Amino acid sequence: MSRIQQLSIFVMAILIRWNTPLAHTADQVQTELVQPKGKREPYDWIDPMRALTRDFKGTDGKVLRLGDSITYANPSSSYLRYGKDRSPEQLAVCRWMKADIRDKSSGIWLSFDDQPSGRSHTAASGVTTAQFLEGGKGGLPKLDDIIRLHNPQVACVLLGTNDLNSQTSEVFAKNLESIIVKLLANKTIPVITTVPPRRGKDALVLQYNESVWKLCEKHKIPVIDYHGEIMMRRPNDWDGKLISNDGVHPSAIESAGPASEANLKEGGYLLLGWATLNKMMEIKREVISR
Repeated sequence: MSRIQQLSIFVMAILIRWNTPLAHTADQVQTELVQPKGKREPYDWIDPMRALTRDFKGTDGKVLRLGDSITYANPSSSYLRYGKDRSPEQLAVCRWMKADIRDKSSGIWLSFDDQPSGRSHTAASGVTTAQFLEGGKGGLPKLDDIIRLHNPQVACVLLGTNDLNSQTSEVFAKNLESIIVKLLANKTIPVITTVPPRRGKDALVLQYNESVWKLCEKHKIPVIDYHGEIMMRRPNDWDGKLISNDGVHPSAIESAGPASEANLKEGGYLLLGWATLNKMMEIKREVISR
């Protein structure tokens, strides 16, 4: 091969390298191709939520996370705060939510900032739906006061795991509907997350989630099908994988991603954060920005 041919090949290689985006690592390309596998809402929630949010009087981008120890756990919000290889749209929505801000302007921070007795400002270990409405668990304010203090534009709700210890699906549904009604009255968009699987509670979890879907269709509100995302990836071996060895809490493997399909099959908290961000992108794109 002549020196001219060698030089030509070298120049072409440089040009190809310069025109290849450095950010597109293998993990990022894979992340961008991953699609949700959970159930989609079989009803229109977008138009009702557009109508609702027109009357919202508060801070744009204030997104609360309301829940129990699953929400309170630090890894639960890792992907929202500093997730690896997030897409431009994901990053924009995280900035809109102030996900990486560490003060009360950020609903994400409010969900994991440690307060006495095993809680944050908006989530508490061991709390049930009834206790969330009434307040007092570890000093957690009642829901009315949380809404008044923080006035969320959107509220992601993940409750029910602790209700499984003692409550029927009917009691759970009644309490969850009270939470939904209070949020709607504030012109807050409620986003209900399906209850994840729990060891020894398979049948009751399914009943709870049937109630979730019925209530959300009744009120025409969005759903994050966390249970579906888990079961579609690990229908037979979620226990000890996406749900940790205690049979209750999600696993914390690679909680900040990247959200490749391989990682989403291993990390329960990563899957929750990723599914939450997917729904928030949809809400921002289809409801808030319209």
